[in-house]
Amino acid sequence: MTQAKAEANSARGQKQCGPVCRTKLAAEAAAQANVEAAKQELLSSESKATSESPLQAPVWLLPAALDVVAFMALSTGLSGWHQAPRRQRAKRRRRIATRQPRQTDRRRVANDNNVIPFSVG
Repeated sequence: MTQAKAEANSARGQKQCGPVCRTKLAAEAAAQANVEAAKQELLSSESKATSESPLQAPVWLLPAALDVVAFMALSTGLSGWHQAPRRQRAKRRRRIATRQPRQTDRRRVANDNNVIPFSVG
């Protein structure tokens, strides 16, 4: 097809079309018709292949699947509903207030940011 197309394009480029030119153009038309016929044959064979497929599910598969689903549903229903255990609240640990260590230099700070020495007597 591609070769026939290339030859036809080169024939179209000529100013005068002789018998060789006409043969190349006719060969392109014949190749195009062959491609279209092959496409139609392929489409018809594909449509027949899907409708006449020998691959089918076995007859026993659907009832067996329904039995399995029913068994699972019954076993789930008869086993009872189990609620997840409630999470207990975490108990907070209360911190025991620790004593601040005494100041070793026995100084107390006043609110006006003045340091006043305090002597124990």
